[in-house]
Formats: sequence, structure tokens, C-alpha cells
Amino acid sequence: MEKTRLLKGIDQVLLRLSLREKWMLGGGGLVVLLLIVYFTQIDPTLARMEQLESLIDRKEVALQDMDSLKRDYLSLSKKIRAFEARLPAETTFSALSFLEENAAKNGVRGHIAFIRPLTPQVQKPYREIPVEVKLENVSLAQIIPFLSAIEEAPQGLRIKRLSMKTRFSDPDKMDITFLVLSYEKTAS
Repeated sequence: MEKTRLLKGIDQVLLRLSLREKWMLGGGGLVVLLLIVYFTQIDPTLARMEQLESLIDRKEVALQDMDSLKRDYLSLSKKIRAFEARLPAETTFSALSFLEENAAKNGVRGHIAFIRPLTPQVQKPYREIPVEVKLENVSLAQIIPFLSAIEEAPQGLRIKRLSMKTRFSDPDKMDITFLVLSYEKTAS
């Protein structure tokens, strides 16, 4: 009963309004309805779309980073495989004898103070074998071919540490100490 009375009251108010007032009331109601729809449906959807678009941008950057990492990984894997192919099997190569042979070939064998193997470091599946070399009273022209032969060895030798000191008695000559590392595969 109260609903009908309320509806009759609204009808009477609407009947008393002029056509212009009815249009204004209808337009205001329409604006309120559109604002309600906008703030409950459209605005959250737009915000979510913006959020997803920024997420797409971040994911594209992450994808580019992953692609770059993949290329780096493949390149390093290729280099590792190439290096492993050059590694001798266990006990088939002696860095000590290689150094002595190259010293003889390059004319510095008489200047060797010592060539001594150090304790190998094992990190499966590889073994790193250090050899310390000291040459005395050699010129730079004598030592460069010897060091180049070590660096260019097909077995993957590497010079880790190098110390050069000029001699007091003859500044053109020097004493050189360096550490050569060789690698081999360990038995699995």
C-alpha cells in the first residue's frame, strides 16, 4: 500500500512538471545512469587494459632478455664443446714435456732455471694441471715466440700468471716466472 502511495506521489509530481523540467529530469537521470555504468563497468575495464598493456611491454622486454641469454648460452656452449674437443684424455698429454720441447725449439732451453709441476686441481669432469716455469737472463725477443707457442698450443694451454723483472747487470735481459695451466678430462 505504501508503494502505491509513493508511486501516486511521484506521478502527481511528474504531472505538475512542465515539458522542459521533464526533459531536464530525464537527462539528469540518464547522466546519473551513465556515470554509474562508467564507474562500475568501463573505468575498471580501462584500468585493467592499461595494466595488461604495461604487462605486455614488460614481458616483451623479458622475452628479449631471454633471447639474448639464449644466444649467449648457445655461443658459450659451442665454445665449451670446441675447447673440450681439444682436451686430451687423461695421461695422454704432458705439459711438462711440451714446455721443454718448445723451449728447445725456441732457443730458451739453456735459460730455464726450473720447470716444476704443481698440485693438480680436480673439478669433475676436468683436471687443471699447473706448471711453474722460470727463465733467467733472456731477452724479450727470445721469450715472445716461446710464450706465443704456449698460447697457441692445440691442447688448450693457458698462461695464468706472468712476472717479468729486468736484470740489474743487463737491463736488456730479464728473469721471467709464469704459470702454465693445462686441462684434461678426468675418468668418470
